[in-house]
Amino acid sequence: MVFKTRLLTTPKVIMAASLIVAATLWAAVAIAGVNEDLIEAAKRGDLPEIKSLLDKGAEVNAKNDNGLTALMAASLQGHPEIVQALLSRGAEVNAKNSNGATALIAASLQGHREIVEALLAKGADVNVLNNNGATALMAASANDHPEIVHALLARGADVNTKDKNGSTALIITSLDGQLEIVQALLAKGVDVNAKDNNGWTALMAASSNGHLDIVHALLAKGADVNAKDDNGSTASMLASAKGHREVEELLIKAGAK
Repeated sequence: MVFKTRLLTTPKVIMAASLIVAATLWAAVAIAGVNEDLIEAAKRGDLPEIKSLLDKGAEVNAKNDNGLTALMAASLQGHPEIVQALLSRGAEVNAKNSNGATALIAASLQGHREIVEALLAKGADVNVLNNNGATALMAASANDHPEIVHALLARGADVNTKDKNGSTALIITSLDGQLEIVQALLAKGVDVNAKDNNGWTALMAASSNGHLDIVHALLAKGADVNAKDDNGSTASMLASAKGHREVEELLIKAGAK
């Protein structure tokens, strides 16, 4: 036994072990570099480079320091051919970055319809939440992408999900004045009187910003004209404070007190 122990600790054995460790570390560093190159190539939309790097051993689901994968990068930048190539090589469609965002949320945020459809076809979770509780539907609604909203709704997006501020997609888009999106959400049965953490409803949001057409649409679907926020303000009060006379008059006709 003593003899065997000495054999295992001879200079030659130690040198060989050191070389193995060094080679392993070098391989790990090389792979890490290739993985980073893959993510950068995905950002640029460089399909030949993507294929070459994958053939060299790049990990299709590798993440950078922010948790970004090549699929997320391509989805955010709008490179559908890269997205398809990565999905065909096993890219994880529901992977999240450090903010909890997925490729679907990224593509929805930027309005990349073809990519959204491709991700959904591969099983992307349409109702996944990021770290702020926001969904792809909220991202598309907040950034005025009605075509994305329609695609997400067709795949079962939950219209009543609330983010950490208590906002729904309807409250968000009513504030921004996106009528087509408001109508799409209303058609799917969204809670028209849902309140955020400050007690604001979609009607209050639209009234405060003077979006007359959206106020009309919300009232037609039963929006509570006399609902109050946490400060005791109603939609008509908010409209009046901002000088939106037409909105205020419409709310009064609808029964505002």
